Amino acid sequence: MSGATLDSIYKRYARSMTGWSAIRRLWELFQPPRRLESVTSAELEDPNYLWALKGVSLSIARGEVVGLVGPNGSGKSTLLKLIAGITLPTAGRVEVGGRVGTLIEIGAGFHPEMTGRENVYLNGSILGLPRRAIDQHFSQIVQFAELEPFIDLPVKKYSSGMYVRLGFSVATMVPPEVLLVDEILSVGDVAFQRKSIARMRDLKRSDTTILFVSHNMDAVRHFCTRGVFLLDGQVVFDGTPDHAIEQYYRHADRSATSFWPSRDSRFSTAALRAEITCTELLDENGQVLERLEPGQPCRLRVRCRSIEPLAAAQLRVMLHDGDGNLIAGFNSKSDGVPLGKLDGPVERVIAFPRGLPLGRGSCRFCISIMDEDCLEAFVTDEDALRIVIDSREAESGWAHIERHWESR
Repeated sequence: MSGATLDSIYKRYARSMTGWSAIRRLWELFQPPRRLESVTSAELEDPNYLWALKGVSLSIARGEVVGLVGPNGSGKSTLLKLIAGITLPTAGRVEVGGRVGTLIEIGAGFHPEMTGRENVYLNGSILGLPRRAIDQHFSQIVQFAELEPFIDLPVKKYSSGMYVRLGFSVATMVPPEVLLVDEILSVGDVAFQRKSIARMRDLKRSDTTILFVSHNMDAVRHFCTRGVFLLDGQVVFDGTPDHAIEQYYRHADRSATSFWPSRDSRFSTAALRAEITCTELLDENGQVLERLEPGQPCRLRVRCRSIEPLAAAQLRVMLHDGDGNLIAGFNSKSDGVPLGKLDGPVERVIAFPRGLPLGRGSCRFCISIMDEDCLEAFVTDEDALRIVIDSREAESGWAHIERHWESR
C-alpha cells in the first residue's frame, strides 16, 4: 500500500486547563489521548472541547498531489499531523503506506543545542531513515541546504531560513513515499524557494504522494492534481484544484461581508441635508445588475435629492473590496462635472466602459453628497450598493487587467 487513508477521523482538544491542579496537568501530559469508538452529537457540542476535525474521510492514492485549502483554523495542519503520527485521532482510523517525510513546522525535530550535523542524523532517524542511508546522502543533504560552513554550529544560531533549508533537505533527499508540506516553502530566500520547487517537481514525477497545505492558490492550482476544501474541521469539497479554490474564494467572499456596515447603520449620524434615494449598477442595455463579469462594461446610476436647497454640491464615489479596503475613489469636482445647485431630485450616471477593476469577489459602493469643496458630507451612504464579480476564467489575484495577446 502507498498513499494514505483516513476513515471518519475526529480530533478534539481541551479548550482550557483553568482550575486544573499542577499534578493533574502533569498526569494528563503523559496520558495517551482518550480514544472513542464513536462520536455522538452531545460530545461534539461539549463546550469543554474544541473539535479540530469532525468525521474526515479521505483516500489518497500513490502519486497524487493533494492541495488542502481552507481558512485558518479549518483543520488542515491537524490533518497533516495525524498522517505524520505526531498526534493520534480521538476517533477514526489513519493508515499510511510507506515512510512519511514532514515539512510541517520550522525546526520540528531539531534540538537547538545540537549541531547541524548531529541534527541531520537525529531528524533523519525521526523520519525513519537508517543510519546507512543518512551516511550515503549526508554530503548531498548539506550541499542542497547550502550550509557547508555552518554544519558544525549549534542550530540555535541558525536563522529561520537556515532551519527550513536543512529540514527540507533532510526530508526530501531520500524520497519518502508520502511527503507532507505545510506552508513551509514560503520561508527562505527566492533562490532556495526555486530549488525547493524544482525538488518538489522531481518528487511528483517519482510518484511520491504529496499533501500540500498553502494559501498560495497559484501553487495549488498548478502543482496539485486534486484539491480538498476544509471548513470547520470537515471536508466541504473534494475534486479538481480549480473547483476547490473556487469554493475557498466563495467562502472568503461571504466572510468578508461581515466587515461591512450594517444596512441599518450605513448613513452618517450628522443632521442630513440631502438624501440618496437609489444606487444601481446597469448593463449596456439599462438592465439592473446583481453580478458582474470581470471587464464587463457597466454604468452606476445614483439618484439623490436635497432636503433643503444647497447652493453647490458634489458627488463622491468610493469602491471598497470585501475586506473593506479602498480600491478606488473619485468625485464629480475632480472629474469636472459638479452637481451644482441641488434643490429637488437629481440623477447622475457614471459609465465604466472597461468594467470595475476587480477580477473576482464582492465589493461595495460608498456614495456621498459633498459640499462645494468636498470637505463636508451632506449625506453618506456607506453601503449604497453591493455587487459580486464572478470570474469564469482561472485567473489569480483580485484585480482584473484587460489584455490582448500578440504573436510575433
